Amino acid sequence: MTTFAPLTLDLTFKRVFAKQRNMALLLFLLNTFLKKVLKKPITKASIIQTVELGETNKTKVSVFDMQCEDAEGNRFIVEMQVGEQEHFIKRTLFYICRAISNLVRKGKSRVNGKKVPYDYNLPVVYTLSFLNFDLDFGKNCDEVIQYLSISNDLHPEIRYDLIHMVYVQLMKFCKREEECRTDLEKLLFSFKNAQSLAEKPKSFKKAAFEQIYELAKISNFNMEEHMDYERKMKYLSDYANTIAFAEKKGIAEGKAKGLLQAARQMKAKGFGVAVISEITGLPEKEIERL
Repeated sequence: MTTFAPLTLDLTFKRVFAKQRNMALLLFLLNTFLKKVLKKPITKASIIQTVELGETNKTKVSVFDMQCEDAEGNRFIVEMQVGEQEHFIKRTLFYICRAISNLVRKGKSRVNGKKVPYDYNLPVVYTLSFLNFDLDFGKNCDEVIQYLSISNDLHPEIRYDLIHMVYVQLMKFCKREEECRTDLEKLLFSFKNAQSLAEKPKSFKKAAFEQIYELAKISNFNMEEHMDYERKMKYLSDYANTIAFAEKKGIAEGKAKGLLQAARQMKAKGFGVAVISEITGLPEKEIERL
């Protein structure tokens, strides 16, 4: 019997990190994964928008978006992406542009006697994307966490504190429980393995992990959450089976095409039908029709 719901599931992620009453856990998540790009730790934040996106109601399970704002007005977009998606970095940029567009405020100041229509002194926008699939960031970019920002091409050491895109590739994290030392590693382990554990890892003693695993425990879900969990897990199972069947079918079709091509080439070179059939495994009647 499964003890914990996957933390990558939008229901669980929302239950743990996207509740104002659990703000300490959200701050823990943001400060842990964004530490490298933050000027200072976030001490206060508020959730300003939660949006689920998907092509249909069923596919909402694969994408979870959350926006929050710190005390200085900086924006944070957190996303859990389960299903593989093409052009994901461009998609992140789209989200950033949409957030920036909403942040531009009409100003009241004047320059040379003229009213300035907009105030472009914008806060910093951060995106934190958890990916449950491999994304190609370029040659030798094999780290679990990838950091993208704006820099000067002539002086790459100079970076501009305007936007920061942080990508967490869960598939690349392979440490076992006993190998996890830092909060970052323990969170990565939890995101990847919580659903397969019978109990919370004993070495994860920090109070934040106690709370995360307690909130992710399926026995603590109410009736509505249970029904939502079962529905979404069924969809994920169906989705995985569909993908596996499509891949299997594609391999089989590719193999068949390869055998037919080989048979044509052998026939063109004068090989006998019986010999071609023995080598390729294709029926003689099918070879005769080539």
